[in-house]
Amino acid sequence: MSLTVFGEAHVFGITGGTITNATVQSFSEDKSRQNLTNTLDELGNEIERRTDDDLTEVTIGLRYQAGYDSPAVSDILTYDGTAYQVLTVGESQTNNAHVEVTITAKTTEYISL
Repeated sequence: MSLTVFGEAHVFGITGGTITNATVQSFSEDKSRQNLTNTLDELGNEIERRTDDDLTEVTIGLRYQAGYDSPAVSDILTYDGTAYQVLTVGESQTNNAHVEVTITAKTTEYISL
């Protein structure tokens, strides 16, 4: 049966990259700046705001395939062309479902990975 869409078409599924020997189930990305400073005048009014050091934090949900080797904390993981440092690795196993792993990782502007 072919796909039929009624109304406005939207992006469906995960549009990012792949990870060897695993199937990506979810991907979320949060961008912010780590260096936030401001200047107040004599009356306490903000008259300048400076932001720097772009931070990208991701959470990737995976299902193992045969031969998958889970990264360790502090390993470098490349996803969709971007290198991230692994912060946490959580694994879930049950007797009636696939083994799943959730990885949180980050990359910052001034650190080359």
